[in-house]
Amino acid sequence: MWINVLEFTSLIFRVILSIGVFLVAYMFFLKVKEARGTGFDLSQFLGLGIFGLFVGIMEIFFTYYEYYLLVFDLDTFSIYAAATYAGFLGMIGLVFFSEKMFGKTKYAFTIFSIISCISGILFIRTVDALRLLATITLPISVTVVLINFIYSLVVKTKGEIRQKMTYAFIGILGFYFFYMLDTELGKGLLPFPGELTVIISMSGLIITIIWWGKIFLSFETFTEFGWREKMKELFIIAPNGGTLFHYSFVVKTTSKIPDLISAGLSGIKDILAEMIQSKQTLKVVDHQDVKILFEYGTYSTLALVAFENLHIYHSKLALLIEKFENLFQDVLANWKGETEVFIPSKRLIEEIFR
Repeated sequence: MWINVLEFTSLIFRVILSIGVFLVAYMFFLKVKEARGTGFDLSQFLGLGIFGLFVGIMEIFFTYYEYYLLVFDLDTFSIYAAATYAGFLGMIGLVFFSEKMFGKTKYAFTIFSIISCISGILFIRTVDALRLLATITLPISVTVVLINFIYSLVVKTKGEIRQKMTYAFIGILGFYFFYMLDTELGKGLLPFPGELTVIISMSGLIITIIWWGKIFLSFETFTEFGWREKMKELFIIAPNGGTLFHYSFVVKTTSKIPDLISAGLSGIKDILAEMIQSKQTLKVVDHQDVKILFEYGTYSTLALVAFENLHIYHSKLALLIEKFENLFQDVLANWKGETEVFIPSKRLIEEIFR
């Protein structure tokens, strides 16, 4: 039997989706490989990589399955089963990711998904029975993932991280919507031929997978969700090494210690810059379990002492120094050594790092 243009195009889009998902999965696995030995827990990226890998494998098998249906009119159980179980394994990776990130369920639903997959392999021998198993178990896994995402949005994140997770949540809703369009139920939702609905479904899945990859690969580690607990001290330093303002995120220090630390940080920065002779300004000093992050302005330098070097710190430091120098521009241009004038910086810091 010959296949028409729409049927052929739908198969091509399935192949494109598989390639796209494999590339995103590769980038997640590469991120895990590059971070080996750093001490960071990147198992969340591993879960996302597993999800992408097996979704790609699933689509390859479904492409073969649809091809056999269209050309030979054969409903091949072995190919359909391989596609479905690959989908199960992909969902296991996604459920693991969500439970690792947000859940307090001790991986109960990851175990449930694994048991469901094994049960199907051992006991199911027909396409209809396999569809029934997927209809019963996959909505449970999907619900767990959605609840964990909602929990992360409402409870665990604020500001920039919440914005990213909102986009990720929209992405996962889009993924499930476009995935449903590829089912028998979904094909009846739109007033188009089934093959055209599949093309729309595959196009939407390609976009959402790329969307997801862009969002999650932008995280250095998923410990950014607890970024507030990883900060120690913040110093606003004058060009001469004096302390304009000091803020402690953990313990209060005496009035003399910040001046000594600021002078030391300024000295370290200058010595390293002189030794390295780089055209780039020093941004990070890594001392095993403590990192010092620098941000530079026209009249001052920020130094954040933290337990990790997280992307969110750099964006917040850049925002802080811009607002700080705008607020105290007249004072900084003619600074004589007084520090009481910078007391309002406390509110500014708490506003940005809230």
